[in-house]
Amino acid sequence: MKRFFASMSALIIWSMAMWADSPLTSTDFNQAYAEHPMVQMAAEIEPGDFIPTSLLDFLSNKKSPVDERLAVINRLGWSISGNDGIEQLGQYLMKRYKVKTLDKLYKKLDAKTLCVYAYFKALCNYFEVEDAVALGQQAMQKNKDHSFSVAFIASLIQSQQYMHDGDWCAVYNVMADVAHDGSLKLDMRQGAIDIVMEYINLYQEYCK
Repeated sequence: MKRFFASMSALIIWSMAMWADSPLTSTDFNQAYAEHPMVQMAAEIEPGDFIPTSLLDFLSNKKSPVDERLAVINRLGWSISGNDGIEQLGQYLMKRYKVKTLDKLYKKLDAKTLCVYAYFKALCNYFEVEDAVALGQQAMQKNKDHSFSVAFIASLIQSQQYMHDGDWCAVYNVMADVAHDGSLKLDMRQGAIDIVMEYINLYQEYCK
Protein backbone atom coordinates (compact mmCIF):
# COMPACT_ATOMS: atom_id res chain seq x y z
CA MET A 1 0.00 0.00 0.00
CA LYS A 2 2.83 2.40 0.87
CA ARG A 3 4.41 1.65 -2.49
CA PHE A 4 1.09 2.47 -4.20
CA PHE A 5 0.79 5.85 -2.49
CA ALA A 6 4.44 6.59 -3.22
CA SER A 7 3.83 5.84 -6.89
CA MET A 8 0.72 8.02 -6.95
CA SER A 9 2.59 10.88 -5.28
CA ALA A 10 5.37 10.59 -7.82
CA LEU A 11 2.84 10.63 -10.65
CA ILE A 12 1.17 13.78 -9.30
CA ILE A 13 4.52 15.53 -8.89
CA TRP A 14 5.55 14.48 -12.42
CA SER A 15 2.23 15.74 -13.84
CA MET A 16 2.63 19.10 -12.13
CA ALA A 17 6.20 19.39 -13.39
CA MET A 18 5.12 18.59 -16.94
CA TRP A 19 2.38 21.20 -16.62
CA ALA A 20 4.87 23.93 -15.82
CA ASP A 21 6.95 26.09 -18.15
CA SER A 22 5.16 26.49 -21.45
CA PRO A 23 3.11 29.33 -22.93
CA LEU A 24 -0.19 27.59 -22.26
CA THR A 25 0.65 26.31 -18.80
CA SER A 26 2.68 29.11 -17.25
CA THR A 27 0.32 32.01 -17.89
CA ASP A 28 -2.24 32.05 -15.07
CA PHE A 29 -4.05 35.19 -16.18
CA ASN A 30 -7.20 34.06 -14.36
CA GLN A 31 -5.65 35.77 -11.33
CA ALA A 32 -6.81 39.08 -12.82
CA TYR A 33 -10.39 37.75 -12.64
CA ALA A 34 -10.17 36.05 -9.24
CA GLU A 35 -13.35 37.72 -7.96
CA HIS A 36 -15.49 36.40 -10.82
CA PRO A 37 -17.97 33.76 -9.58
CA MET A 38 -17.43 31.50 -12.59
CA VAL A 39 -13.66 31.63 -12.13
CA GLN A 40 -14.20 30.71 -8.50
CA MET A 41 -16.43 27.81 -9.56
CA ALA A 42 -13.73 26.63 -11.97
CA ALA A 43 -11.28 26.57 -9.07
CA GLU A 44 -13.37 23.84 -7.44
CA ILE A 45 -13.14 21.46 -10.40
CA GLU A 46 -10.84 18.48 -9.86
CA PRO A 47 -9.34 16.24 -12.57
CA GLY A 48 -11.98 13.80 -13.74
CA ASP A 49 -14.89 15.88 -12.48
CA PHE A 50 -17.86 16.46 -14.75
CA ILE A 51 -18.00 20.11 -15.71
CA PRO A 52 -21.14 21.69 -14.21
CA THR A 53 -23.86 22.67 -16.67
CA SER A 54 -23.80 26.25 -15.41
CA LEU A 55 -20.12 26.48 -16.34
CA LEU A 56 -20.67 24.92 -19.78
CA ASP A 57 -23.55 27.34 -20.34
CA PHE A 58 -21.34 30.30 -19.48
CA LEU A 59 -18.56 29.13 -21.78
CA SER A 60 -20.89 28.45 -24.71
CA ASN A 61 -22.96 31.64 -24.42
CA LYS A 62 -21.72 34.21 -26.93
CA LYS A 63 -23.22 36.93 -24.72
CA SER A 64 -20.74 36.07 -21.96
CA PRO A 65 -17.70 38.39 -22.20
CA VAL A 66 -15.00 36.50 -24.06
CA ASP A 67 -12.18 37.48 -21.70
CA GLU A 68 -14.16 36.16 -18.72
CA ARG A 69 -14.83 32.87 -20.52
CA LEU A 70 -11.14 32.51 -21.33
CA ALA A 71 -10.24 33.27 -17.71
CA VAL A 72 -12.54 30.44 -16.58
CA ILE A 73 -10.77 28.00 -18.91
CA ASN A 74 -7.40 29.27 -17.72
CA ARG A 75 -8.46 28.60 -14.12
CA LEU A 76 -9.60 25.09 -15.00
CA GLY A 77 -6.03 24.48 -16.09
CA TRP A 78 -4.62 20.99 -15.75
CA SER A 79 -7.89 19.72 -14.26
CA ILE A 80 -9.25 19.40 -17.82
CA SER A 81 -6.24 17.59 -19.27
CA GLY A 82 -7.45 14.71 -21.43
CA ASN A 83 -10.34 14.28 -23.84
CA ASP A 84 -13.33 14.16 -21.48
CA GLY A 85 -13.51 17.91 -20.94
CA ILE A 86 -13.42 18.90 -24.60
CA GLU A 87 -15.96 16.20 -25.43
CA GLN A 88 -18.31 17.63 -22.80
CA LEU A 89 -17.94 21.15 -24.18
CA GLY A 90 -18.23 19.97 -27.79
CA GLN A 91 -21.39 17.99 -27.12
CA TYR A 92 -22.90 20.90 -25.20
CA LEU A 93 -22.11 23.34 -28.01
CA MET A 94 -23.50 21.03 -30.71
CA LYS A 95 -26.73 20.68 -28.77
CA ARG A 96 -26.95 24.41 -28.13
CA TYR A 97 -26.28 25.38 -31.73
CA LYS A 98 -28.30 22.48 -33.15
CA VAL A 99 -25.63 20.84 -35.30
CA LYS A 100 -24.61 17.19 -35.50
CA THR A 101 -20.91 17.39 -36.37
CA LEU A 102 -17.95 19.38 -35.10
CA ASP A 103 -17.15 20.64 -38.60
CA LYS A 104 -20.60 22.20 -38.86
CA LEU A 105 -20.18 23.58 -35.34
CA TYR A 106 -16.90 25.30 -36.21
CA LYS A 107 -18.57 26.99 -39.19
CA LYS A 108 -21.52 28.15 -37.11
CA LEU A 109 -19.68 29.49 -34.07
CA ASP A 110 -18.84 33.17 -33.83
CA ALA A 111 -15.17 34.16 -33.53
CA LYS A 112 -15.17 34.54 -29.75
CA THR A 113 -16.90 31.24 -28.99
CA LEU A 114 -14.69 29.41 -31.47
CA CYS A 115 -11.65 30.91 -29.75
CA VAL A 116 -13.02 29.75 -26.40
CA TYR A 117 -13.38 26.23 -27.79
CA ALA A 118 -9.90 26.31 -29.33
CA TYR A 119 -8.32 27.42 -26.04
CA PHE A 120 -10.20 24.75 -24.11
CA LYS A 121 -9.04 22.14 -26.61
CA ALA A 122 -5.44 23.32 -26.39
CA LEU A 123 -5.40 23.04 -22.60
CA CYS A 124 -6.94 19.58 -22.76
CA ASN A 125 -3.89 18.37 -24.68
CA TYR A 126 -1.10 20.93 -24.58
CA PHE A 127 1.40 18.48 -26.10
CA GLU A 128 -0.53 18.26 -29.38
CA VAL A 129 -2.07 21.60 -30.29
CA GLU A 130 -2.12 21.44 -34.09
CA ASP A 131 -5.92 21.18 -34.25
CA ALA A 132 -6.35 23.92 -31.66
CA VAL A 133 -3.97 26.14 -33.64
CA ALA A 134 -6.10 25.63 -36.76
CA LEU A 135 -9.27 26.48 -34.84
CA GLY A 136 -7.60 29.57 -33.43
CA GLN A 137 -6.74 30.68 -36.95
CA GLN A 138 -10.35 30.13 -38.02
CA ALA A 139 -11.42 32.30 -35.09
CA MET A 140 -8.99 35.00 -36.27
CA GLN A 141 -10.50 34.89 -39.76
CA LYS A 142 -13.94 35.42 -38.23
CA ASN A 143 -12.70 38.18 -35.90
CA LYS A 144 -14.45 41.00 -37.74
CA ASP A 145 -14.80 43.18 -34.64
CA HIS A 146 -11.03 43.00 -33.98
CA SER A 147 -11.27 41.45 -30.52
CA PHE A 148 -7.95 41.63 -28.71
CA SER A 149 -8.88 38.57 -26.64
CA VAL A 150 -9.42 36.43 -29.73
CA ALA A 151 -6.13 37.50 -31.32
CA PHE A 152 -4.20 37.19 -28.05
CA ILE A 153 -5.39 33.68 -27.18
CA ALA A 154 -5.15 32.38 -30.75
CA SER A 155 -1.54 33.59 -30.72
CA LEU A 156 -0.94 32.02 -27.31
CA ILE A 157 -2.02 28.65 -28.71
CA GLN A 158 0.25 29.24 -31.71
CA SER A 159 3.13 30.09 -29.39
CA GLN A 160 2.73 26.68 -27.75
CA GLN A 161 3.25 25.05 -31.14
CA TYR A 162 6.32 27.20 -31.78
CA MET A 163 7.75 26.08 -28.44
CA HIS A 164 7.22 22.43 -29.39
CA ASP A 165 8.94 23.16 -32.71
CA GLY A 166 11.93 24.70 -30.91
CA ASP A 167 11.41 28.16 -32.43
CA TRP A 168 11.60 30.09 -29.18
CA CYS A 169 12.03 33.49 -30.83
CA ALA A 170 8.69 32.93 -32.60
CA VAL A 171 7.08 32.28 -29.21
CA TYR A 172 7.90 35.87 -28.30
CA ASN A 173 7.23 37.48 -31.66
CA VAL A 174 3.76 36.04 -32.23
CA MET A 175 2.61 37.31 -28.84
CA ALA A 176 4.40 40.66 -28.95
CA ASP A 177 2.84 41.43 -32.33
CA VAL A 178 -0.63 41.14 -30.81
CA ALA A 179 0.25 42.87 -27.53
CA HIS A 180 1.49 45.91 -29.46
CA ASP A 181 -1.28 45.97 -32.08
CA GLY A 182 -3.17 49.19 -31.46
CA SER A 183 -5.83 48.34 -34.05
CA LEU A 184 -7.38 45.67 -31.83
CA LYS A 185 -10.32 46.31 -29.52
CA LEU A 186 -8.99 45.89 -25.98
CA ASP A 187 -11.47 43.50 -24.35
CA MET A 188 -9.14 41.88 -21.80
CA ARG A 189 -8.03 43.25 -18.45
CA GLN A 190 -4.58 44.80 -18.51
CA GLY A 191 -3.62 42.76 -15.47
CA ALA A 192 -4.31 39.57 -17.42
CA ILE A 193 -2.25 40.76 -20.38
CA ASP A 194 0.63 41.66 -18.07
CA ILE A 195 0.62 38.19 -16.49
CA VAL A 196 0.89 36.52 -19.89
CA MET A 197 3.53 38.86 -21.25
CA GLU A 198 5.66 38.63 -18.11
CA TYR A 199 6.23 34.99 -19.02
CA ILE A 200 6.37 35.48 -22.80
CA ASN A 201 9.00 38.22 -22.48
CA LEU A 202 11.41 35.58 -21.18
CA TYR A 203 11.65 34.30 -24.76
CA GLN A 204 12.76 37.65 -26.19
CA GLU A 205 16.41 36.87 -25.53
CA TYR A 206 16.24 34.09 -28.14
CA CYS A 207 15.58 36.68 -30.86
CA LYS A 208 19.09 38.14 -30.61
